[in-house]
Amino acid sequence: MKSTKLKHLPNVLTFCNMAIGILVICLMVHNHSLSCIKLGCYLIYIAVILDLLDGCLARHLNASSDMGKQLDSFADFITFGVAPIALFISNLQSVPWFMMIIIVVYPLAGGYRLARYNLQGHCLYFTGLPITASGFILVTILLINSYSYKIYTSGFIVIYLLLSLALSIMMVSNIRVNRILQVKDICGDKQDIS
Repeated sequence: MKSTKLKHLPNVLTFCNMAIGILVICLMVHNHSLSCIKLGCYLIYIAVILDLLDGCLARHLNASSDMGKQLDSFADFITFGVAPIALFISNLQSVPWFMMIIIVVYPLAGGYRLARYNLQGHCLYFTGLPITASGFILVTILLINSYSYKIYTSGFIVIYLLLSLALSIMMVSNIRVNRILQVKDICGDKQDIS
């Protein structure tokens, strides 16, 4: 009975990841102060940890499922695909059409990357840069900038847009990215953790 309840824990962590992404987006709608942007960045860092833990726990508890895989992709899309963009545009005075096109490309590329991953099946590498890594990079750039400047400089806007475009290309590309961690003690048999 106890082990049956524990099998739901990976999905609980996935829902927590998803809730963080939704919370960050809602925060940016209602309060786009500098302190709120910093809070949103730190919340996404917590989501990165949850994203690493849910897959590890699913394998350790032998609770991997198609439902969990789909939920994880939805959570990752919201938290690492949409929320970093919401953090960025919340501090912009206006968003010209050409900038909006670049901004929209990033979550679209992330959605494609997640769909392709769900169809890929298990293997020793990822095809394309994982969206979690992309979101982490964008949020880190935002956080560093928020400690340096109160507003976005034109140089930072250009850097952020170029970086999001480069990350979009890397997500949809066919480059192979090795799974970074192999943890035997936590995940049971030697398993790759994304």
